[in-house]
Amino acid sequence: MMRLARFIFILAAGGAFLAPLCAFGHGAEFLSAKLTLLPDAEVLLEITADYGENPMMADEAAAMEALADPVRIRQHDALIPLSSLGPATLFQHHNWEDYAPAAYLPTGGEGEAHALITSSWRWRSEEPEIVFEMQKGKLHDVLLWTQDASHPEAPPKWMLLLAGDRSRPIPIQLAPWWRRWMAAAGAGGLALLGIYFVSRNFTLRQRTL
Repeated sequence: MMRLARFIFILAAGGAFLAPLCAFGHGAEFLSAKLTLLPDAEVLLEITADYGENPMMADEAAAMEALADPVRIRQHDALIPLSSLGPATLFQHHNWEDYAPAAYLPTGGEGEAHALITSSWRWRSEEPEIVFEMQKGKLHDVLLWTQDASHPEAPPKWMLLLAGDRSRPIPIQLAPWWRRWMAAAGAGGLALLGIYFVSRNFTLRQRTL
């Protein structure tokens, strides 16, 4: 019923592009997913839930449940859970400004503080693009927005993901070609060194027999 009322409100207001502004009570209904694109193919994903006077998220436990598996990474035909990237870093705070685009900050009553929990993952992408997907049946919509660390002055790009939605491909900052070449050369050198020691040990054993 709550989602139906929200959908009717969005249509009456003029379309889905107003969806991020739709919040009931003091807390933001949607999860804010900030994707920071870092050099050398590194990315930082910070997903924030607001459980302060939020009828869609009753308490801290509900916020933690919403952050447990909010979106997944689409890789070819597989959906990769964020948990496969390693344990998330969790922290509580009251600062919406750093975790949602300025134009879509939830508003609250005077003197009221948001109760926020942010879950973050940082990893180096092996793919040149990242695609996120929400599984069907998810209750909390996700406002996914990107910030390029090399161009912090550029306005963020955002999209609203509903249950079953897939994001557009997000290109990452690949490492310079010479750095990728050096990394490949280093890996090849280590492999050759390993082969040399294995061969040397095998030869010594043959001599002692």
